[in-house]
Amino acid sequence: MRHNGCWVLLCMMFAFAAPLGAEVNENGAAISAALTNGKSSEALGLISQAFSALKPDQTAEARALIKSILAVAPIELSGQVVVKAIEANPSLGTVILSAISDTSPTEQLAILNRVSFTASRQPQSFSLVSDSIPKMLNAADATVSVTDRFTSPDYNPSNLLSETGVVASPNRPDLRADRRDLKQDQTELKIAELKLQTDRLEHKGDTVIDEDLKKIAELKKDIRADQKDITQDESGH
Repeated sequence: MRHNGCWVLLCMMFAFAAPLGAEVNENGAAISAALTNGKSSEALGLISQAFSALKPDQTAEARALIKSILAVAPIELSGQVVVKAIEANPSLGTVILSAISDTSPTEQLAILNRVSFTASRQPQSFSLVSDSIPKMLNAADATVSVTDRFTSPDYNPSNLLSETGVVASPNRPDLRADRRDLKQDQTELKIAELKLQTDRLEHKGDTVIDEDLKKIAELKKDIRADQKDITQDESGH
């Protein structure tokens, strides 16, 4: 994945996100920094700490925090992210699961497969969401193509016996890499657009605004290229 200092801009995004508390903002920025620097174990530990510190009535904070984390987490790690958050604070499990609706259908299926798998082994931590998991899993499964479901291990429940959940795919590695690049570029585009908005509000000079617009144009071009690569990979070219 390509991060290129992305976490610095993510810190800015957290600062402008509303209405998170200062501590939640700090947790989100630290988690994002760990994720974008490939420190998955550290990130999961920070996620556990952040969600265990939330109170049951802090639903808005929990939803915003998990959404911001999933925006930068690799697809192969997103299921563990959600599981770790629910384990840390089961009372917020329903809110945490509801926040995955912003992810793609394939990522939702990956998340729900891991949550379902873990819930079957730790029912005490997932009792509050156990009734909703099968319904959500069926809904996600219905929207994912057979190709995606069975050619990428991240979406295949049979691979969840892995301790880490990160399985190197012998099938379609280029497709998985292109999807990761697309997700990263889409995240960076959101950050670049936020920076442009902030710079305009602060009446920055034309040079700064022009650089912002140039960055946005480049990211949109990269996204189109990523989408083209994915289409070619899916068709076998």
